[in-house]
Order: sequence, then structure tokens, then C-alpha cells
Amino acid sequence: MLVNELRFPVICFWRTLTRVRDNYEQLTTTTSAGVANGMFNNLLVVDSDGLSITVKKAEKLHGIGFLWGYNIFLDQSIKVVLFTDGSTHPITLDEIKNRIGRCFKSWHGWQTRGDFSELTNNVLNATSIPEIISIMRE
Repeated sequence: MLVNELRFPVICFWRTLTRVRDNYEQLTTTTSAGVANGMFNNLLVVDSDGLSITVKKAEKLHGIGFLWGYNIFLDQSIKVVLFTDGSTHPITLDEIKNRIGRCFKSWHGWQTRGDFSELTNNVLNATSIPEIISIMRE
């Protein structure tokens, strides 16, 4: 299965970070600094149906936007191609909650949110993967 065949939106886990992507276009749009920092290396992508796939790496296809995507900080907005391990695996709601919990504990920036307690409770009480994705999107 290819990443673009997943049911979007998806939630992505990389190291201690998590992010939501609404479509394949968002998932494959990044910066050259992001690719250089390895933000796609071993990225776990979980779709709205509970299927997960691991992205092994990403490679730049081309710059996007005005001036080929370069900005005043000399970073570049780019489109990437994703290379995966090729297979999907089911993932449970509890596994996703545990991963998010580890992200919350690993990066203290989460705790600076004024609604961190509410966010944590909402994640713990979620009853579906689409609900978790919606909570984490906000």
C-alpha cells in the first residue's frame, strides 16, 4: 500500500513529536531543513481507519512557490517523495493514546499550553482514532 492510499486525515509520530496532516499534499510538503533533520526517517503515519505505515525516508522532488520555494532565511519549501517499508499494520486506539502520552511527557512544550489538562483528558477519553486526530489537530 502507498501512503497516498491511506484514509486522511492522518496523525504522524516522529521521535517525541506528533502532527496531523489533512491530505497527501500536506504530508509531502515540507522544508529542506526538515528533510535534512531527518523528520521523515522512521515516521509512523496512522490513518483514520487505524492503519499504520512507516516512512523510512523522504527525498526532495522540487522546490515549490515563488523563487523555487526559497525564503529570506535561505530555507526552501519543497515537495518530497516518501519511501516506506511497503506494508500497513493495524494500530489500536490504546497504542495511539500511549504514543501521544509519551510525546506529552517527552516534550515539555505541551505543558505550556493553557489547555494542557483538558487536552490530556480529551485524548484519554477519546473513543475513536478519528476523534483523536480531531483533538490533536486543534
